[in-house]
This record gives sequence, C-alpha cells and structure tokens, in this order.
Amino acid sequence: MAAAAYARRLSNTHPRSYYLLMFDRLVYRYALVLLGLGMFGRSSQASDFRETETFAPVVEQAQEYADTYGGENVLFVVDIDNTLLAMDRDLGSDQWFEWQEYLLEHEPQSCHLVASDFEELLEVQGILFATTGMHPPEADQPEHVATIQELGVDTLVLTSRGDEYRPATIRELRRADYHFGDTSPAIRLFETSGDAAYETCSRFTPYHLGQLERYGLTDREAEIFRLSDKPRPVSYGDGVMMVAGQHKGAMLLMFLHLVGRDYDAVLYVDDHGRHVSRIYDAMTRRGIEVTTYHYTHQDQRVDRFAYGDKQQVSQQWRRLAEVLEYGEPPEPATALKP
Repeated sequence: MAAAAYARRLSNTHPRSYYLLMFDRLVYRYALVLLGLGMFGRSSQASDFRETETFAPVVEQAQEYADTYGGENVLFVVDIDNTLLAMDRDLGSDQWFEWQEYLLEHEPQSCHLVASDFEELLEVQGILFATTGMHPPEADQPEHVATIQELGVDTLVLTSRGDEYRPATIRELRRADYHFGDTSPAIRLFETSGDAAYETCSRFTPYHLGQLERYGLTDREAEIFRLSDKPRPVSYGDGVMMVAGQHKGAMLLMFLHLVGRDYDAVLYVDDHGRHVSRIYDAMTRRGIEVTTYHYTHQDQRVDRFAYGDKQQVSQQWRRLAEVLEYGEPPEPATALKP
C-alpha cells in the first residue's frame, strides 16, 4: 500500500490520534531544520536539540555540563507524563486524554466519550490519576535521575498537569522513588500588589500581559509564544511546577526569573516534540545554553493506542464509572458499538 494511502486510512480511522502524532513529530523535525539554519533566536554553537529512546545519554550530558560549569550552575528540567512516569494502563494516559479532547471537539456524540465538556474531562482525569498507578518507562530511570542529582545540579519537574492533580502526582513520583524537593531551587514570590500576583505561597498567576517585565517576560515573547490574556494559575512545590497546559518555554523563563539567578546551562527532557522545541526556542532567544532531548521511549505504546481499537479503554472506564456510582462492581461489560 502506498504511504499516502496508508496515512489516509489511518487518519480516517483515528483522526485525532493520527494528526496529533503527525503534528508533534512534524514540529520536532521542523525545529531540527530551523536549528540547522540557525533560526532559533540567538542560538549558541554549544546548544543542541537531540532525540533519545533511553535516559542514559541525558545522564552523560548532565555529567559533561557539571564537569564544564560546575553542578551548581546547571539546571536539569524534566517532564512527567511518558517521560518520568507512564500510566499502568492506557485509560487515563496522556494519549488517552488527547483522544478524548478530540472527541469532545469533533465527535461529541461518540459512545467513547467520558465527559460532556472539557471541565468534566479534567474531573475524570483527576479520578483516573487518583485511582491508577504509574511506573517509570525504564526500570532504572529513578537511578539515572538520582545520578544526575548527585552531580549537584538544580532540578525542576515541569509538567502540563494542573495543580488539582498535585496530590496524586507527588504520590506516584515518590512511589517510583523520585525525590526532587531537596535538589530544587527556592523561588522568590512576586511582591504583593493590588492585583494579587499570587494566591498562596505555592500557587500563583504566572504573568499579566500588562506587567510582563515583572514576571521575567517581554512583550515580544508574549507575542511569539501567543500567551493568553487569561493565564491559568500555576503551582510550585516539592520540586514540581504544574503549569496547567500553558507554554512551557514561557513558564520556564518565568521560573528562572523567580529563582533570581543565571544558570550556565539548562538540560531539558520531554516526550512531546512541541514542548522540546518551545523550551529550546525560549532558552536560545535569551542566549542561554541548552541541550534538549525528545524522549521517545514510549512512542511505540503511544502508536499502538493511536492506531488501535479503543473498545478496551471504553469498557474499563464504564466499569470504573459504575463502581464509583453504585459502589460495587458492575456486570460484565459487553463490547461498545463504534
């Protein structure tokens, strides 16, 4: 079968999954082209944009940075979903959530939908985070992270999750033997003012378009990053910053402003090509040396879900929903009609 025909068949069968995967990977490849052309801000020759299936090269780069600049002058930043942790089952996974987003927007009558709107979908995701375990994609990954921490670098877990998922997130990180609290930098909070820049000591508004300098951002960056005029609250604690789906490059610049110091190098790891390219772009525009890794260890699992039958996850959700509603296991589920 010709490649184009095969792609059309996949897109017709699983449109959201297909286009998300293609978009994410095209973003990554396009970014590589721009990197080669020197079109990412003020990129230095030392900065790099890489892909890896395992975490070992990340450790090697962290060691190289620590040897060159001293561990205390290096910031290691890492994503959670499909990077530090992966769901034990597809239900509630990153790829499942994006599929549900597509159904809400394009197939609102689908029998596979678990929510009637996005807010309800977020509530369902919270239930799944609370009731489902997670595991490191690689068995020795916590050891790799600990090795990086032993170099004396500062660390930051940067996740698109919202603050409402913090208890389940910290629980699973600790259960997997990740511990970031002792190696994460302290931040200075915004000074109080009439518009209340933060709500508590760990949950705050990341920026206001009319006061960007105060948040470590510029008008030009807000335009390039397409920052919303209605920012969502973010939170920081236990070494984890939860940015509620907002531009990770902008959020990292804001975080660096709050830390109040300059790092000689930043090391970043994420499974999504678009986040990798955004971090690279944001850092190099400021002349900050950065090595980013597009982490692909979970790609085969994501592909299997994207192009596979969704009956099983739909049945799993229906069983769980009935247990939550009635307090007892439901009768054996029958296959859902497509």
